[in-house]
Amino acid sequence: MRSNRLTGLVVLGATALLLAGCGQKLTPTARADDAEITAYNTARFDEAYAKLDEQFTKPRDQKSTISTLAAFGGKKALKEIDIVWYQGADKGKPEPPAIFTKSRTSKDRGDNYDVYHPSGSERDYALLGALFKDLAPTPWVSYPTFTPKKGFNVCLVAGIQTVCAMQDAIKLTQKNAQNVFKRYKELPDGGTQLETGVTLKSFIDGRVMFIPEDIRKQFPQSMLDSFIPTKIVAAPNGDFKSITMNGTLEKEGKKLEIAIAYDITGKSAAKDFPPPISDFDVTALGSEAARKEFLDKVAAK
Repeated sequence: MRSNRLTGLVVLGATALLLAGCGQKLTPTARADDAEITAYNTARFDEAYAKLDEQFTKPRDQKSTISTLAAFGGKKALKEIDIVWYQGADKGKPEPPAIFTKSRTSKDRGDNYDVYHPSGSERDYALLGALFKDLAPTPWVSYPTFTPKKGFNVCLVAGIQTVCAMQDAIKLTQKNAQNVFKRYKELPDGGTQLETGVTLKSFIDGRVMFIPEDIRKQFPQSMLDSFIPTKIVAAPNGDFKSITMNGTLEKEGKKLEIAIAYDITGKSAAKDFPPPISDFDVTALGSEAARKEFLDKVAAK
């Protein structure tokens, strides 16, 4: 039915041009109205997003990178995390998969903090960058895992935690905000791009990034209601490829810059993980309380 309607619109447009050539008064050509276009985009967006939603955090053999940046009032916070997970060796079982995350803010600081979780292990192993060397007498520190065999939650994995929060921000915006923009776009390579926005309020409530209270108090309501442009890209086969939230919000003399990008960069393999770690190279922390104390010291750096 839609194909016939569009064909009819083209015919009407051509007829109007012919009449104009015969000295008749030119009238506007008929076209699909804005409401119909909006409804079409929304329907295609919602259908595609529903298919991608489960893929965002589904464990599979892949490598990805997430980068985050926020700048406000002369202050800047940035971070980058490489995430590798692999289940090929045990064909998806047991949960969780082997996970290796490599976090840093800049090469100059030497604040690399790499965490390796062997598949099925009850412990995580952290490799300390130069900034953290004084926190332990060995290159590695181990502690009770954040990803246990029972109750595994992929949203607790560094980096993936942010992707989960981005999903939450999208859903919060679509639930609570008005005039949410949605666009479905087909790409030249056969893939698709979904375009929308999240309000700064939903961005904060969804905990996409931690923003200190003293800074949040400086955001006027008009800024909290503003949208951060958001894009989600899927490959031609429908697989999730990337999600970004990038925008500059300027309201009432205040300026906030946000740039977050998550990209799947390839397929992982067993060789992407550290070799077996010698007990002589590990300082073992025996309890969750000891883990918290250690991680508090890491955060204080």
